[in-house]
Amino acid sequence: MSGSPKLTFYGISLRIFNRLRKKASRKGIPVLNPTGEAEKDGVVIQWKYDAKSEMLEVECTHIPFWIDSARVNRDLQNEIEASLNQRRPAA
Repeated sequence: MSGSPKLTFYGISLRIFNRLRKKASRKGIPVLNPTGEAEKDGVVIQWKYDAKSEMLEVECTHIPFWIDSARVNRDLQNEIEASLNQRRPAA
């Protein structure tokens, strides 16, 4: 089964990207390079990080039929935005 639409995030500094790498690793998803692909439990995620433009693209390219693709995208978005918000000062 195909995955979900690509998510694009701006303002992802190298520090934030490294924080995201650690989060992913704790969840059993190895993010070893700025560009790559990982699989866990049948879910395949691809990412591309550009440190110069501070842009991160993440896409779920494969999801088993028993997993909700919208939920996978929502979880990815929530994790990445939480790391972005840690950098921003409180309003």
